[in-house]
Parts: sequence; structure tokens; C-alpha cells
Amino acid sequence: MPRKPVRKKSAARSPKRSPKRTHRKRRYLGIAALLLLAAFAVYLGYLNHLINSRFDGGAWALPSRVYARALEIYPQRTLTREQLIYELELSSYPRVSSRPLPGEYRLLGESLEFNSRAFEFGDQAQDSRRVQVFFNAGKVSALSDSRSGNDISIFRLPPFMLGSYYPDNGEDRLLLAEDEVPQRLIDALIAVEDRAFFEHSGVSPLAIMRALLANLKAGKAVQGGSTLTQQLAKNLFLTPRKSLLRKINEAFMAILLELRFSKRAIITAYINEVFLLQQNRIAIHGFERASRMLFRRSIDRLEAQQLALLVGMVQGPSRYNPFNAPEAAMTRRNLVLKIMFEQGLLDEAHKQRASAAALGVVRQLPGVNRFPAYLDLVKHQLQTSYSSDELSHRGLRVFTAFDPMAQQNLELGLARGLRRFDQPRLQAAVVIADYLNGDILALAGDRVSDYPGFNRALMAQRPIGSLIKPLLLYSLLQDRLTLASKVRDETIRIKQSDGKVWEPRNYDRKSHGEMSLYQAFVRSYNLPFIWLGIDGGLEALAQNLGRIKLLKHDVVYPSMLLGTTAMSTYEVAQMFQVIANNGYFTPLTTIRSVSDQNNRTLKRIPLDSHKLFDQGRMIQVQRAMIGVTEHGTARYLAKRFDGRTLAGKTGTTSEARDSWFAGFSNRLLGVVWLGRDDNAPINLSGSSGALRVWADVMELQGFESFKLTRDDSLAWRYIDPVNGAISQQKCANSVLLPVPKDRIPTARSRCK
Repeated sequence: MPRKPVRKKSAARSPKRSPKRTHRKRRYLGIAALLLLAAFAVYLGYLNHLINSRFDGGAWALPSRVYARALEIYPQRTLTREQLIYELELSSYPRVSSRPLPGEYRLLGESLEFNSRAFEFGDQAQDSRRVQVFFNAGKVSALSDSRSGNDISIFRLPPFMLGSYYPDNGEDRLLLAEDEVPQRLIDALIAVEDRAFFEHSGVSPLAIMRALLANLKAGKAVQGGSTLTQQLAKNLFLTPRKSLLRKINEAFMAILLELRFSKRAIITAYINEVFLLQQNRIAIHGFERASRMLFRRSIDRLEAQQLALLVGMVQGPSRYNPFNAPEAAMTRRNLVLKIMFEQGLLDEAHKQRASAAALGVVRQLPGVNRFPAYLDLVKHQLQTSYSSDELSHRGLRVFTAFDPMAQQNLELGLARGLRRFDQPRLQAAVVIADYLNGDILALAGDRVSDYPGFNRALMAQRPIGSLIKPLLLYSLLQDRLTLASKVRDETIRIKQSDGKVWEPRNYDRKSHGEMSLYQAFVRSYNLPFIWLGIDGGLEALAQNLGRIKLLKHDVVYPSMLLGTTAMSTYEVAQMFQVIANNGYFTPLTTIRSVSDQNNRTLKRIPLDSHKLFDQGRMIQVQRAMIGVTEHGTARYLAKRFDGRTLAGKTGTTSEARDSWFAGFSNRLLGVVWLGRDDNAPINLSGSSGALRVWADVMELQGFESFKLTRDDSLAWRYIDPVNGAISQQKCANSVLLPVPKDRIPTARSRCK
């Protein structure tokens, strides 16, 4: 058979790539690379934006601090050693036995020596100073400079911080500037947390590898590889949740931080940012605040063992908390001391002493905002000038009129007064003020004064009862009446607009016939004031309430004459301020000045006192209020404080639901309210309830007799309080009253 020809297979040839296709592929790769670079640039830009927003725009929201008044100490000032100790300990001055360092005090026989902290007042900077104070008979007898031995005429003790307005994140910190950070803190922190801090550029590959090997060897996470810069980036910008993305962000942000800022700036930021302690709902960040909380000292004054405890807590604030885990805290502290010794930061003897020392922390952390009612009023009064956001972020320094000793006396007197009633649900509100300059010195909005709940002194609106009568009396004196004018205490029936008949009564449900206006006021009878009120007094009362911005309704009702108008204790205090101050209105305030965090004064509250009412008529009202305390509804005060003159007015509302007393001495005004939150009867009148508490508070405050001002428009005459006629000093029932010179009574009374 013929063989078929075999065809040889030709070798396969790869097709040639077209130059066009190759160019297109390279272009796509280039575009992809550019897009990746652009995305990376955007990513870095975003991270950089986060850094800018914190560091350039203010790295932290700083709470505003509220300070009490500064205690002025001078010879002959009424001040006991115990009172000075109370103020020093409020400011966290520990008692020592040796020569006191700044922020400490010691007792020397009957004298006391303290070393004040440096402080930036709104008007001047005051350096630290060691002062010895001598006492005698409840007063300062002398004070001297302990270093020079020279006498001091007056010294201002820096005020204690009574509270703060915290940001929404609940963080509290005290910032240190770069030049304020102690070098030994930096050295200890670097020795324990990041020994290569000054060599790396934000990320340490060697540390990461070392941590990885340690963790693989242990079979679990026992060591971290993050630098201090990475920790700062995480704390400032990232969440604590562990993830690969977070670690990548952390690394790049650390590198950006190192490119943008100096090592000193970064370590300072870390020292200010790190979380160390929890105080109730407030997170304590930064070494300075934690140092003051735990040791009552600034970070620059800590001993080696105290510094080591704080540095050790960085690794686990909860795990090494000296209150909850003292043994773990001690072990960690001593490990830090060992590292400090190995790094040449301590010698052997110093390390041994420090390791043997106790933890030395305070017995318990101070409460958050110990005086919540006063702080609440401060914030309320600041709202006209500063928003809540500014108060919780700008680090303002608010200087107030708060008097710690007046507050202590208020709290002790209130507790003592409430014990006598044995009513656990009885609530209270108290305001103590200087009616001449308008300073609110102390405040309670609850029977438990440090309870941060409903502030009754500011928020609770309750009918004021007969507390309206002093201003009503003034309104009646405008209409040709005098304290000697005859009035009638007779029943009255008033038909109201809804057709119902209103028939007011006296507290004792009786009518007492004719008497002087003075007598009706002192006995707090209702009916005479109703008769006079519907004859023009009501309109005048409404007008006068409007002058002090306490008229609550556009339509006035006759029942206003009996104090159905509801007011807060604070508002009542404002009404009585103008009465006590001879008709001069001075707005009651807590605030004296406001400074920014750089101690520049932003706002100063000037003394604003202007005449609203006639002085002569107001003096007549004051004299009638003295009569109330001498032989009227508040005559209890005359017995308790025999020989001292006080002016005041009781108030009781329908069914004894509210008990009020407002009274004043020389400069000091006090208002007390008692009642229940459910508005149930408390079975206490103004005389049997609030008056007794007021007396307990004022006795502890200490006071001087109230003195009436001389006024040339008035003549003083002895008057028969029953018929209002001219009497004689020797007459048993006569009272010395001021009357306008053009309205002196002509009738004369027979002496009894």
C-alpha cells in the first residue's frame, strides 16, 4: 500500500503582543498606583486632621473650676484655730509634724503654721509663703512670716476648689505645661514604659518583635509593643477595642505625631492624658490631678515611692488601684522602684526606704462637688454669660462668695434643727446672704446638704404665706398710713369673678377688733391686711413686686395679700434683701469674677446697688419686723438671744403645708423653708418650725444686732399699739416707733 505522506508539525510560535495593548496595561497599573497613593494621602490627611483638631484646637476639654472666697486673715479677726484647720483641710493641706512644705500645716502650741500654695488670683499672683497664726479668745491675735519673723498685717489664704463643671465625657484633669513636668517623672515613665522613647520615630519594630516573642512564649498576651507615642495616639484619637485596623491607625498617627511635635511636647501630652483613677462617675486623667487626689500634693512634690505608684498604675489603673487592690498596687510600685534603681534613678538606700514605705494615699477620695446646691446656683447665674459647653470645656476659673465656715454652720444648724421635729420626710431649703453687698455665702437645697438632687432653694416654688406682709406693709405706708394708723380686724366676704365667695380668716380663726397697723403686723393678723389691700394696697403690692421682678402673674388676685404667690427660697431672700438694705436693691449673687485658664480676668461682678424704695418707709417696715421678734410671732428669738436685736417675719401656708422664716441681723440675712415634696401638711407653723431652724443656724453663724438707720423724715414716738395714740415711755405697753414727721398722731393714750 502506498504510504501516506507524513506532514511535519511546524513549531508553535507565540503571538506577538501589540504595542498598543502593552501601553494600555501599563497605563492602568499607573492609574491604580496613583489612586492608591491618593487614597493613602487622603488617609494620612484624615489622620493629620484628627491631630490638628486636638492639638491645635485644644487637646482636651477642660472642666471649669469653681472656687470659694479667699480667707483673709488679720489681727482681731474672729477666727478660731479649729476654723482655720477646717479651711486648710478643705484645701487638702495635710497636717505634718515637721516644718511644713507648700500645701501643709502644723500645730505649734496654741498657734498654727501653714505653708500656702502659690496661687493666681484674678488680680495678682501670690507666691508660696510660710505663715504662723496666733489665736486668743476666739480671734487672731497676730500673724507673722515664719521665714523673716516679721509681722503680717493681712494674708489671703488661697481659696479651696468647691466644685467643677465636667465635660460630657466625664473626664477631669489638671494640665501641666512642658516646663512644669518634673524630669524625674519623665525619667521614671520612660524607664518603665518606653526606654527607647528618645531614639524611635513613633514606632519601635524592635519592641514589637520583643513583645511578639514574649507573647508566643507565654501563649498569651503578656507584653505590649506600643511606644508611649502610640499609646498617646490611641488614648487621644482611637477606641480601646483591639483590631488590626486600629493598630495600623495607631502606628501611622504615632509617626505623624513624631514628625509634627517635639519629644518633650509628646511626653507632656501623654502625662496630661493618661487615665489613672476613677472617682465615682468622673475619670481622673493625668498625673497632676491623680497626684492631688491620692496624695494631696502636686506631682513635683511627691516622694519616690509615691511617684512610683502613679507610674505603676499606668499599666492597669483598675488592677493596681491602691484602694481596691492595695497588695497588687504595692507589688507593682516596688517593681517600678526596682526598675528605677536598675536604671540609675535611685540609689540602693533610697530604693530600700521607698520599698518599705506604706502606700501613703488618702483614706478615701474626696466627693465629687461636695456642695452641689451652691454649685447649681453658680451655674444658673453663669448661664447669662457662658453656655454649658463653655463651662465644661474652656477651663474657666470662677471665683465666688462661698464661705466655707458659713456653710458648715448652716449644715450643722440645719441638722440640729431638723432633729427636733422627728419627721424623716420633712425637707428644707436655706439661704444665707450678706444683704449689703449681695453675696450669697451659703446654701442648702435639701435636708442632706451634699445630696446632688433637686435644689429646692432654687427650684422649689412654694406659697410664701405671711412673708408677703413686709412688702405689703411698705405698700400700705405709701398711702398716707403709718404704723400708728388704726385698722380693723373684722371678717370679710369677697365675691370672686367665678361667683364663689372668698372668706379669709386669721390663723387663730378669731377677729380682734380695732388696733394699730403695727399691732396687726406683729401679730400677723390677716383680716386687717385684706381690708386695706382691697382698698388700694393690692395694686401697690403688685407694683412693688414688679420692681424687684417677683410679680409672677399678669392678673392679680386678692389672695396675693395672704401670700399665695409661690417663690423659691432664693427669691424670698432677694425680696428681703431690699427690705433689710433700706430699700436699696442689690442683686444676690454667687459670682465675684471669672478668669480663663491663663488667669486673665474675663468678667468681674461690680457692686450693683440702686435705690428702689423709699428709705423712710422701709425703716418703718424694719421696725415692725423687730417688733415681730420682740413680742410677736417670733418672740422666741428675744428669749433665745436676749439683748440682741433681730428683725424677721414668720410665714405659714394653708393647712400648715409650708413653714417659713426670714430674718436679718447686722449684714446677715437668712431664709429658711420647711415642707414636704408631696405638699402634705407638716403641722408646723412658721413659729414652731422654720423659726427654730433659723435660730439654730444663726446661733452658729454668730451675728451682731441689727441697727436701724437714722432718717430725717422720721420722728420717734412712744405709741400705744392697741389704739395707735401717743403714749409715754413709762407706760407698760408702749412701743417706740418711727412715724413721718408730717403724720405724727394727735390723739393721746392713757397710761396703763
